[in-house]
Amino acid sequence: MSAADLAARVRLLDQLSRSLALEISRVEKADDPMLYLERKKYLSAMRRLLAGVEAARVALAKAKQQIMG
Repeated sequence: MSAADLAARVRLLDQLSRSLALEISRVEKADDPMLYLERKKYLSAMRRLLAGVEAARVALAKAKQQIMG
């Protein structure tokens, strides 16, 4: 995997992270038909997903930095 490949993946994960954060924000406003417990479980899962995506993005960004020197 080249530095360019890593950079592309970092950008992809950044976009995914932003989209997930936006989804979390929208659902937190309670502008959806979900019940309270459904919303709470959904938001919990989405936050875990966002944390995982961010961890992956940071790991790839560090790897890219090491490759590029």
